[in-house]
Amino acid sequence: MNKTKELTANTFPAFCREHGLKCTAQRLAVFAALRGAMGHPSADETWAKVKKTVPTVTRDSVYRILNDFAAIGLISRLDALSAARYDTRLGPHAHFICEVCGSVTDYSLPATFPIPSGMPREQHHLELRVTGICDNCLKGVGARRPEQVAVPQRRRNRRERKGAREVSGV
Repeated sequence: MNKTKELTANTFPAFCREHGLKCTAQRLAVFAALRGAMGHPSADETWAKVKKTVPTVTRDSVYRILNDFAAIGLISRLDALSAARYDTRLGPHAHFICEVCGSVTDYSLPATFPIPSGMPREQHHLELRVTGICDNCLKGVGARRPEQVAVPQRRRNRRERKGAREVSGV
């Protein structure tokens, strides 16, 4: 089941209204970005794509919109190993998450996946995650192992740089 593929730019506004959301230009742009996305885009990847059509959109707005979409069942949120990712495929399926490069791969599950006995009858979500190292990383084609990857340093803002100069006397 993939609601983002079933909806169109023409039917999306009605879908938003049905779920108590206004259909803003930003929501429509995020919807379009997700609809055209392959795989499981992160919020930052979605933001980068949306900024191409709505340059004034903020990162916070994209995060809020993605979480709104997840709350109304348009997408599902995958809290992966490093950052949340969003999935347009809502039916039963499994994920393999690579611990090295962070790639997320879908695998189909049977339509009638066995639910353990004793579990409450009303179930809303089934998720199966397997973590490990993908074939590309095992072959050395993927990203380096986490301990080999340099952690990017956050850039200091203008106020922090000014404070550092005052302390150092520069």
